Amino acid sequence: MDKLVGGEEPNNNNNNNNEKKGKKKTTTAADNKMDVRRKISVPLPASTSKRIVHKWASVREMESLNVSPPNTTTTTTTQPTTSGPISKTLSYLRNKMDSALSTSSLYPSKEEVRLWERNFEALLNSKYGCALFRQFLKKEFSDENVDFWLECEDFKKMKDGKKGTTQKAIEIYREYVVEHSPKEVNLDSDTRAATKAALENGCRTDTFSLAQNRVEQLMAKDSYRRFLRDRLFLDLIESFESDSQGASTSSEGPSTSK
Repeated sequence: MDKLVGGEEPNNNNNNNNEKKGKKKTTTAADNKMDVRRKISVPLPASTSKRIVHKWASVREMESLNVSPPNTTTTTTTQPTTSGPISKTLSYLRNKMDSALSTSSLYPSKEEVRLWERNFEALLNSKYGCALFRQFLKKEFSDENVDFWLECEDFKKMKDGKKGTTQKAIEIYREYVVEHSPKEVNLDSDTRAATKAALENGCRTDTFSLAQNRVEQLMAKDSYRRFLRDRLFLDLIESFESDSQGASTSSEGPSTSK
């Protein structure tokens, strides 16, 4: 019975091959979670942070160039000059940004600046205000907090379930959330664990909401209060005061003697 009629042995190998071909590889939710876990456990390359670019990049460009109010004098330091196409490009971009900052569409009104004194969210949601606040945080070596906040704001605008959304979430997590990351923000262990769990369970656009709120609260209670007493902000307030005094003096006109 071991042989077929005609003396041929059954070809079990062909049957096994046919069975394998008939089976299709299926990807389960567990497989996706395991893939995310593997990616977030890999150390972040130094070059990755340079690839994390968002629409709020203009905030960083603004604060690095000129956020001083008009009609105020600023102390400039002479830096070594370089030659070549790179320096020419940087000079061109710098001039463009200086020109943009001088326009009324970017420069805040007196009412807007006064609102920053009462409302921290209004400060963050203003490109000029956020740039000024980030410049202050750089002096305190804590600008990673506002950078993380901005990254989260951009991440909320992405679409759930997309490959690009998952990749962006992993980059943000490895850049700011994981312990000993390049720009680690100050989070408690529970928030860090909850963020990791949210990342592994589908990378929705609200993945970093809890961590973002924690960082925003930290800035509001600590850095924001010192910012309101810093010369960066006080000079801006004083510029409006001097403008108001100048306008009132000119409206009175020259006095006439009888």
